[in-house]
Amino acid sequence: MKGDPRLTPAREDLAADYLRSVIKVPHYAKGVRKQVRLSYAPLHSKPDTASGRLTEALMGEGFTVYEEKHGWSWGQLDADGYVGYMPSVALGDLGAPGTHKVGAIRTFIYARPDLKSQVLGAISLGATVSFAGEEGEFTAIDAGGYVFTDHLKPVDEMEADYLTTAIRFIGVPYLWGGKTSLGLDCSGLVQVSLQFAGILNCPRDSDMQAASLGEAVEPDARLAQRGDLVFFPGHVGLVIDDGVLLHANAWDMMVSPHPLRYVVAEIAKKNPVPVTAIRRLVDTGARTH
Repeated sequence: MKGDPRLTPAREDLAADYLRSVIKVPHYAKGVRKQVRLSYAPLHSKPDTASGRLTEALMGEGFTVYEEKHGWSWGQLDADGYVGYMPSVALGDLGAPGTHKVGAIRTFIYARPDLKSQVLGAISLGATVSFAGEEGEFTAIDAGGYVFTDHLKPVDEMEADYLTTAIRFIGVPYLWGGKTSLGLDCSGLVQVSLQFAGILNCPRDSDMQAASLGEAVEPDARLAQRGDLVFFPGHVGLVIDDGVLLHANAWDMMVSPHPLRYVVAEIAKKNPVPVTAIRRLVDTGARTH
């Protein structure tokens, strides 16, 4: 088969209809547009909760379903094109376009516009909702329930500095495939932070990010500047200050800052080329504002 399997909706037995001319399989499907209706939903490599978690989708994200079987939907995420299996219970029909997104690192959905009412769930930074009315200090959302209005912001309002967002995740636990304030991985931290700043074309995995984001600069950690993305074998972090790298890492099992020279030295113990790339997000045209 052609194409990156992470981004190509094709299996040995089934592929998206638009791939007919490039991929030969027994069956094709046109796909049905759906939307994540739960707080967040995992995307798996197989239709099995025990299979690897590839990534997560936040409330409001679009997902094109090419097959629904035994409680699992196989398809492709709209935002970054990732392909995999999602629990069908997490999906619903397309609702009204999202008008607002969560601007707090996490907020709760209440049954009533009252902070003492039942909590229906929690949604993480970047999740999108559709405005359905306002009562006092709360906003009703079309998914049901109420969210504290000050925790929301218009979907087209972008954070001026992606590092400001990344720093807010300090202390959040490391979670392979995670993209929420409950847990995230290194490339998830980068993707969430950049997307919240309007860099919507940020891919999911670190190798994809190293190949496409910003401009390549000499992969010498001593030359890294604030805002640079520094890539290591299977890992990525953001330079938040002179000589300081912020990354979701397995050393502390959380998002934490470390001296960049320390990270390089530790990785060099197992890899002769510890820094594989540095990308600088300057005048890339990626921002939407």
